[in-house]
Amino acid sequence: MDIREFFLTPLSLCFVIPAGILCMAPMKHKFKCSRKQAVLRFFLAALVILPLGALFRCLVRPRPLFYIAPIMILFFFIYKSCVTASMAQAAAVFSFICVIMSVSVNLSYAVDAVCNPDSGALDSSMEFAVSSIALSTISFLLLYYLMSRYARLLIDHMQEITIWWITLPISGLFLFVNLYMAPMKYETLYVNNVFRIYLILQFMILFLEILLGTIFFHIVKSLLNLADLRVRTSMLEMQEQTFEKQQRYMEENARIRHDFKHTIRSLHQLAEDGNLPEIKAYLDEYISKLPENEVRIFCKNSALNAVLNYYRNQAIANNVETDFRIDLPSPKRLELDNPELCSMIGNILDNAIRAASAQPEGDRYIRLTTHVERNRQFYIVAVNSFDGQPLQVNGLYFSTRKKKSGLGLRSIATIVELHDGISNFHHEGTEFYTDIMIPLLPPDQEAKE
Repeated sequence: MDIREFFLTPLSLCFVIPAGILCMAPMKHKFKCSRKQAVLRFFLAALVILPLGALFRCLVRPRPLFYIAPIMILFFFIYKSCVTASMAQAAAVFSFICVIMSVSVNLSYAVDAVCNPDSGALDSSMEFAVSSIALSTISFLLLYYLMSRYARLLIDHMQEITIWWITLPISGLFLFVNLYMAPMKYETLYVNNVFRIYLILQFMILFLEILLGTIFFHIVKSLLNLADLRVRTSMLEMQEQTFEKQQRYMEENARIRHDFKHTIRSLHQLAEDGNLPEIKAYLDEYISKLPENEVRIFCKNSALNAVLNYYRNQAIANNVETDFRIDLPSPKRLELDNPELCSMIGNILDNAIRAASAQPEGDRYIRLTTHVERNRQFYIVAVNSFDGQPLQVNGLYFSTRKKKSGLGLRSIATIVELHDGISNFHHEGTEFYTDIMIPLLPPDQEAKE
């Protein structure tokens, strides 16, 4: 075994370190541990895996595909152990970055071919190691901002797993092609136009991968905007229903006030006649015709009030007992905007009503409380009855409906994570609990209206 080659090989594989850090850039709100701990875990793994990979390469001398691919797989599982993102999200991000880095590796082979034309991809050289580190670092610097900003938006908001899985076949194909086309002997690159075609293919793969990533971003952004529009439309519909009910109540009250003078005259005449039973009967009939206000005022936030009234009416229609106690912080102290707040409360109540409605009458109830604790945290606490048989997979709750998506709870958790809060869903017996805490902004950092 060539000692020089053994020490150069880990250097040539160091591109996995900037690749790993780049993969973590979109996971700002998805770390199981702190970001520093995740990076440290990656470095420690590199200290073990890269020398072992170098030893395997020196002893077996396989094609780059057969030792780089296993190294990537090992690092992927280390990466996945650091983040709470789904397998599909983690795999999509990791494969995208690996394609970019594989272009850097293949371009390093081109640099090495110029410096050492009698060598090949099975040989290690200082030129290849230096160019690999340099090109992977340049890729890291160019992509870090894009991944930490735009890719993070997708990771935080797009929870539909199928969409993320769709990206894998293309990235996987590009990665396989790049790893497989490593030139075993550089002299083949100097035959006719092979060198030129080799470089063109690399830049084409790089361009196509970035183009597909950009298209994917805009498609998902459109889907997210559409989902946000649906939430806002739903809120407007709820507000419209609340307004119409309130309008009917006001009109009925106006009619009763207009007719009240006739009521007074009738009561006055009955009183003069001393007809007490008739007065009582008249009053009973009058009271029975008084309009009932279908709209309750739970809070000053008109959008949330509309949502609460909407789901209260849904609960009444399903004979579900409700108890809503709403205390909201100052809008300037709460980073949540109305769509986010209403989406969370709406998802909680929608799931709760569906679950409670399946219970026998008399055992159907929902209790929802929001309050501010010590002027620092905003709490949302809910409990509802259910059949006591939740559908859980790996500790996550899923809907018992046909789709079994569990998107409502994941949507709540995502919104809470975006604002550095904590969400917890659990059950005890036939009661399901939702506990949410979101920190309020300090007075000197109040949210702008």
